[in-house]
Amino acid sequence: MNFNAIILAAGKGTRMKSDLPKCVFPFFGKPMITYIINSCHKAGIEDICVVVGHKKEEIMKILNNTVEYACQEEQLGTGHAVLCAKDFYSNKDGVTLIFPGDMPLIDYHTINDLVNQHINSGNYLTVVTTIVDNPTGYGRILRKSGQITKIVEEKDATQNQKQIKEINTGLYCINTDILKDALLKIKNDNSKHEYYLTDIIEILSTTKKVNAFLANNDFKLTGINDLYALAEVEKKYQQVINENHMLNGVHLINPDSILIEDTVVIEPSVTIDAFSIIRGNTKIKSGTYIEPFSLIVDGKKIK
Repeated sequence: MNFNAIILAAGKGTRMKSDLPKCVFPFFGKPMITYIINSCHKAGIEDICVVVGHKKEEIMKILNNTVEYACQEEQLGTGHAVLCAKDFYSNKDGVTLIFPGDMPLIDYHTINDLVNQHINSGNYLTVVTTIVDNPTGYGRILRKSGQITKIVEEKDATQNQKQIKEINTGLYCINTDILKDALLKIKNDNSKHEYYLTDIIEILSTTKKVNAFLANNDFKLTGINDLYALAEVEKKYQQVINENHMLNGVHLINPDSILIEDTVVIEPSVTIDAFSIIRGNTKIKSGTYIEPFSLIVDGKKIK
């Protein structure tokens, strides 16, 4: 079976308050979108198309020829964005995964679990959902007799629907052969007059098996919409990185003050003192002591 991926990266990301396209905003020193591509590769997905639009040259300069591209010249919604990639998937079979370009912590384990559930359950479409305490701003999952029937966006939701805490993460797995026809049925009769990708749930659920993949870890499925969200996700990710190092025998003094990028390799029996920053391709050997306020980049201490 063929596995394809489409990454939506055409938006302006106006809430980031930056001229930089959101998907290439630095996350732990690397553009956000590169994390998604790397996770796809680890999951065995090599056939990837990135839908570009706003400042597409900057995205293409970073990714070069490692992916295929489709262009969404006018921002008419996520459904329209995927339709712009029709030349990529029209002659393909198997399944296609659709990712938002601002989900850097999606890992290959989640991708594999999603694909396996999609195939083993005989679904035509599987949407990844999660439960959050504060669902404001997210599309809500509507169910009938336990089955997902629709996703309603925040601006179109009733007050009762806004109380629902199961949300759409923006990650989908769909049988490739039905994707184009489903997209062509989407209409823009909503408050933003856009073609919502979410509408394919309601379109397909009447005749095809549509289901949800309910993910437990909403942290790794967080889309980054503004700089505050970026800081919050980076903080949580740093805690995970530091915890893993400590469990592997690295002594971190005041760990909340220490920043270690995920490219750094640290052997057991290393001590890192407070307020240190370690970046890039750095390897620290056993027995090393890193003094407070150290800055180490690519294995070199910066004064």
